[in-house]
Amino acid sequence: MKRVLLLYFLLTGCNHIPDIRWDNELIDGRLMYGHVPPNTQIYVDNTTKNNGTKGLETLPIKDGNFVVGIPQDSKQLRLKIKKDGKIKDLVFNVSPRKWQEDYVSGLPPKKVNPPPEEQTRIQSEFKKMRQKRQLSDFNQFPNQWQRPLPSYKRISSPFGSRRILNGIVKQGHSGTDYAADTGTPVLAAADGKVVLTHTDMFYTGGTILVDHGYGVYTSYAHLSQIDVKEGQTIKRGDTIGAVGMTGRATGPHLHFGVSWYGVRLDPEDLFNQIKSSNAN
Repeated sequence: MKRVLLLYFLLTGCNHIPDIRWDNELIDGRLMYGHVPPNTQIYVDNTTKNNGTKGLETLPIKDGNFVVGIPQDSKQLRLKIKKDGKIKDLVFNVSPRKWQEDYVSGLPPKKVNPPPEEQTRIQSEFKKMRQKRQLSDFNQFPNQWQRPLPSYKRISSPFGSRRILNGIVKQGHSGTDYAADTGTPVLAAADGKVVLTHTDMFYTGGTILVDHGYGVYTSYAHLSQIDVKEGQTIKRGDTIGAVGMTGRATGPHLHFGVSWYGVRLDPEDLFNQIKSSNAN
């Protein structure tokens, strides 16, 4: 009888800690929507969040729903899940994508290889953006999205493309470029809080950064006009600025970026993937 009970425990005891249910296939560069039973905690290493620190942190969960970003070129996603005092390590395989190469020519040389006197400014702007992405306190689950430009001429550069600027290979493109006429209204992609505005960043020119809660942010770059202020709460579909070609740009377009803390993600996935979460 004892052997029967021991066998039963071995077969069932390890299942007391639930696994995670995902809305979609795990693919690199994607914002994933996950679901867990009530009273479950999820831990992630800060290196996964790409925020420049180490150690474990709990992910915010609302009614069993959470989000996590998978960096471009990642092969695995590692999380820890805790239920009823039991902790389980979970490792998920990530499907790769094939990223295109994107050739851009005609840029001013200093925008491709900035001179030393510009490096201090660039690093200061990078630091400011990173700091703003660390504290996500907008208390609404980010699961209702729309494109920031309802109509546009074309996607001139997709997320993740290996950018070759004036013949020099750079890192994968951090957002999606929508070609449109200067002055075209730019809309908020989701409800959120404006955490940064800047009229003249070195690379991105007129820039807006919005916190949508649970670590998810959107950025809007190369704007010719900014119609919101830092600290302002906005609703999905609100006009927040206008298309321009400020910063590093060869023509009028909107650079639209999505990130989970410091992880850059493919914006188009927000509009194409199915999300079963009903959290508000």
